[in-house]
Amino acid sequence: MLKADDVQVAHFLPGRVRLKVPALRDRPAEAEVLGLAFKSIPGVKTLDISTVTGSVLIIYDVSILASEDAARRLRAVLREQLPGLDADQVLKWLGAPNPRI
Repeated sequence: MLKADDVQVAHFLPGRVRLKVPALRDRPAEAEVLGLAFKSIPGVKTLDISTVTGSVLIIYDVSILASEDAARRLRAVLREQLPGLDADQVLKWLGAPNPRI
């Protein structure tokens, strides 16, 4: 888990979101862990993490991510890996169900 209190959604379009995660700068091991966690979410197509800029680009399938199982996994990953980001708000932006786990 990153101690990342300043995670921000930099850009969002349906199917594409870019996060700014300054805590990832010069931390390839943490980026690898974060990447594996995001790749475990159903509907995530591609993931590009830059440890130079602290940027995370996620390309996803909107219809798959809208499923309850995928939303549950996304919520868990956000809470585990990026606790500085409001998981409920992200789910709302993505139009995903807000499962309680």
